[in-house]
Amino acid sequence: MSSRRAFTAIITVIALALSLAGALWLSSRLAHDQEREFLRSSEWLARNFADQVWLQLRALPSEERERIRAVLKTMVEEFVVMDPVIYAQVVLDGELVAQHQHLGDAPVERVLALPQVAVPPRHTERKHLSGLEYLDLWRAIEPGRTEPGESYIRLGVALTPLREAIVGIYRLAVLWAGGFALLMGVLAYLAWPWWTKTVRGSEFVSSQSSSALRAQNSELSFGQLVIDDHAKEVRLNGATLPLTPREYALIRLLASEPGRVFSAHEIIERAWGTEKFVSTEDVKKYIYLLRQKIEHDPQTPQIILTVRGFGYKFVPPSF
Repeated sequence: MSSRRAFTAIITVIALALSLAGALWLSSRLAHDQEREFLRSSEWLARNFADQVWLQLRALPSEERERIRAVLKTMVEEFVVMDPVIYAQVVLDGELVAQHQHLGDAPVERVLALPQVAVPPRHTERKHLSGLEYLDLWRAIEPGRTEPGESYIRLGVALTPLREAIVGIYRLAVLWAGGFALLMGVLAYLAWPWWTKTVRGSEFVSSQSSSALRAQNSELSFGQLVIDDHAKEVRLNGATLPLTPREYALIRLLASEPGRVFSAHEIIERAWGTEKFVSTEDVKKYIYLLRQKIEHDPQTPQIILTVRGFGYKFVPPSF
């Protein structure tokens, strides 16, 4: 796989993972809100149906029970036509006076069986039966009732529309995440030339800066005395001094930390560590030779000084 394709694939996978995680999180929030809204609307539907029954009962004389049954039966049939209502019941004083349903293959008797006790004024329960998920809502017919009673309405509201809406939300989220990842992949593929040019340009600038820094660090300048580590030479007043490798290594070490005292053993280890058969007497000899080439007056040195009992140090020249 080429670098461009690999780069595109990596960006696409990262974009897909991030967008999918964000989309699923948002979808879960939307699904929760959708479910809460569906429950609220179902409860409002049940309360509205109970209020309509109560108004009809107040408008009709209690003696005309057959007429009441006929009116309530018509109301129930019309109400069940409303999607997603799957059944409706009206119970007065414990007696079922109106009922209508369309439950398909579900066992109607089991679903619509009436309780043998008084029911609370308000009750909502989620149920499953024969692959059908629905809300079973009970509401007291009389408004404001707080005690259990035997006059109530009962509605079954299928959760199918809610499930379809939630599935649609998640499907849309996945499609959006896939589209976003695809877009990022296309942009990554198109941006590859610019990306590589920018990276290489920054690497070039960095390498140039590093080279310049190395060049700067490789040269020690003390007025007219310059130690060029890159060229391995020492220049004094513009003239190159004829130093041997040992002499150069010696002054390069001393000048690396002006004012610091280096012992003879430290000089041997750090300046000539790779060489064998070198002694402290050799250090004295090369200090002497170095002074002959650098000092204005080797008898009274001003640059390479001896610190008796300790070693030698480099003092930047004042000229």
